[in-house]
Amino acid sequence: MDAYSKISFKVDLIASVPSHLNFLEECNIPALRNEAILRQAVYRYEHFWLPLAAKYQPKILEAPLDIAWVWHCHMLSPAAYCSDCVRLLDGKIIDHTLERNEKQKYAVLQETRSLWQREYPNEAFEVELNPISVNPKYTKGKTNFSYDIVSLPHYRDKLFLLSSLTRYKKFLQLKIERPKMFIVPCYDIDLMWHTHQLYPLAYKKGTEELYGKIFNHDDSVTDRSEGSKLYSADLATREAWNEVYNETFAMYGAMYRGENPLGKLYMMNNEETSLLRTRIANLVFENVEIKDAPRLTGKPRLKISTAVNSKQYAALTTLKGSSRVWQGKSLCSAFFNTRHVNCLLFSLQEFHGWACLGTKVVVSETTLNLLPVLEKAPIGQQVTRDLSTTGVSDLKIDCKLLIGPVKKGVILLQLKAGGYERAIMPENLEQLWGPIPLPRLPPGTDNWCHVASHKVLNYSGEPMFTCRLIHSQPLLQSAVHVFHQDKMVAVGHLVGTGQLPIPTQVTDNNSCITLNPRAGERAVLIKNFQGDWAIVVGRWVDFKRGIPGVRGFRNQKGRKGVPGNPGTLHLKIWRKDIGRLQEVKLSYSAKIFSFKISGALVNLQTGTVEIDETCDDVAEVLALAFSISLLHVLCQPRPKDWTPGQTLVPSRTTTAGGVKVDYVPSESLTFVMAAGLMAYTPCNYYLTQTYGTDVCAGCGGGGGDIVICDFSNVDCGSIGGTGVDGGFSDGGGGDGGGDGGAGCGGCGGCGGGGDGGGAGCGGGDGGGGGGDAGGCGGGGCGGGGGGCGGGGGGCGGGCGGGCGG
Repeated sequence: MDAYSKISFKVDLIASVPSHLNFLEECNIPALRNEAILRQAVYRYEHFWLPLAAKYQPKILEAPLDIAWVWHCHMLSPAAYCSDCVRLLDGKIIDHTLERNEKQKYAVLQETRSLWQREYPNEAFEVELNPISVNPKYTKGKTNFSYDIVSLPHYRDKLFLLSSLTRYKKFLQLKIERPKMFIVPCYDIDLMWHTHQLYPLAYKKGTEELYGKIFNHDDSVTDRSEGSKLYSADLATREAWNEVYNETFAMYGAMYRGENPLGKLYMMNNEETSLLRTRIANLVFENVEIKDAPRLTGKPRLKISTAVNSKQYAALTTLKGSSRVWQGKSLCSAFFNTRHVNCLLFSLQEFHGWACLGTKVVVSETTLNLLPVLEKAPIGQQVTRDLSTTGVSDLKIDCKLLIGPVKKGVILLQLKAGGYERAIMPENLEQLWGPIPLPRLPPGTDNWCHVASHKVLNYSGEPMFTCRLIHSQPLLQSAVHVFHQDKMVAVGHLVGTGQLPIPTQVTDNNSCITLNPRAGERAVLIKNFQGDWAIVVGRWVDFKRGIPGVRGFRNQKGRKGVPGNPGTLHLKIWRKDIGRLQEVKLSYSAKIFSFKISGALVNLQTGTVEIDETCDDVAEVLALAFSISLLHVLCQPRPKDWTPGQTLVPSRTTTAGGVKVDYVPSESLTFVMAAGLMAYTPCNYYLTQTYGTDVCAGCGGGGGDIVICDFSNVDCGSIGGTGVDGGFSDGGGGDGGGDGGAGCGGCGGCGGGGDGGGAGCGGGDGGGGGGDAGGCGGGGCGGGGGGCGGGGGGCGGGCGGGCGG
């Protein structure tokens, strides 16, 4: 029996992880990143909570959210936590548990509330998490919490967690065998480690039995430069792991995910989103008056219609009589939807003759633009407006309209594509790339990219968004930027198996978003101001090469050709707010180039997007539309010897056997062309031509050097190696003592980021093989101290805040 397998725990860590993740999700709110609120929480924790919890031991109380977060952070520095408790609480150490279900937690919380009110009648148990209401005496502090690091669904999958638990045991055993080593874990290990620390008494007892003292955890080591303690620790951890266990340290779905994107993207407010929407309202004409008009010789008639600009859409009524003023609510009413119309058309007619023998002559016309009126009208309310026509027409109309109640309509957007240009985009400038973890190219190497900027117009033809597409073959990265005005609102970028597990690692492929590199799948992560918004995985399916027919002769029977199938794009989409997978197979073979998803109807051919009344994630939906188009570009098969700019349309419409060659008309799809169909992209065709058939087709940008990854210890089944998206991440810390300790943070590997070099990921059947350059991903996920309430960077922040002593 291997030594690590003898390690056991007094608590069920696998069952505790979901409770841990639920708590992190609950704490993933802006208020718990606010400096003043955190300082107030630290004060409440130290002066009220710890004495209360100590008084009622061994009962484990439930804390209000702000205190619970500080408590959580404090426990993640286990040596400091135990020593602080002993020092402050007369030798007592306050225990904590994750074993309660929601009903039990609520019951204990109510009991705790009563105890608090008895002990502190003048202190609120739960405080308003609003910076304005915070006592001014609390000074500044900060946190870099990022729940996104462990928010993906595979971190709740039992099979993945079983593997994580085994690797955590190996991690603990490695510390026994290399006691002086400063060890840096991957995220799967780190999640187990953090969960274990949230049982402080069990963690203290268990690690003291293993090491003779508490195995500490700290995020104070943040220097990621080459030659630093963190850099060297990462290299040593990977080497030692391989020596002791004869397997690589990196793991699919457990690598660095980049820095916390919070605050790096703009959040559109309700007013900005509302202005994009069409408006629906009922119009009642209470008064209509001709203020000025050409001289008439016949009987006047005023025809009122809805119109698009000056083109009639639907006639409403015709007002007759010698008077130039018409009054009364019975004049006319109309349904007005700015999706179809934008103005009222007034047509002054002159009638000559009698009854059906008479003739009508249009004397003059004018329009009244209702768009600005309806856009400013309050939603759900009725308003009365006195309006007048403007413009050069000699017909002037005044009218009084009762408008409402005004309702929100759909959002209609139209893509106006721009062209691609070559540009150097330095990979170390975040202001150019946004919150995307990128590897570093060798010194002196320019990152030549193909870049295009596209305009997206609203229903009245005004530019509302700019969407930028960036393709970098040197970085093996493609990115989508969505700007509203000049503010970046959403980004999408390629990710690989460093961030996503492969199908064989999880129990439920219907709940977990996975990446199958052997099948040529590619994945795009979409982020907004809150972090992860969605992940889209694309794969080209049903592709089949045709077999030409054979011409028959007198003594030889011919053979009919077999038509090929150009295939289509199959998509798996995971929305963080929905929490489940949606699968879409685009109906290219049926000549259907539109699809409905996430409250939006996207037409790839016409470049239009219609977003319904229930969806306010406009920029995110645009990023999704472009990401799906990007996956089409990356996954579509290319002919042999294809070069960028070359058409994908077959040169012949029939085979020698007379069988029609079918193909996907990608070049007529506006969105697909805008996504870079003809540009220099890191598409699957480019990867196989450049790196060979064993390279991962699911690569995406990451930190560190761009080389091939090695995850040879993972049983991939029929799934091949991972991609060229790996490298170093930024790393975690240790106990800072002379005998090492362990860092908090993920080994960089696939999708890694941060400074420094290192190996990437990929190559070979079963994930094995080193490809062109070996080694698993590097680096931890990064630290940053910050004390109990301060939080910390990387996985310390990600899995539950920084925890400096």
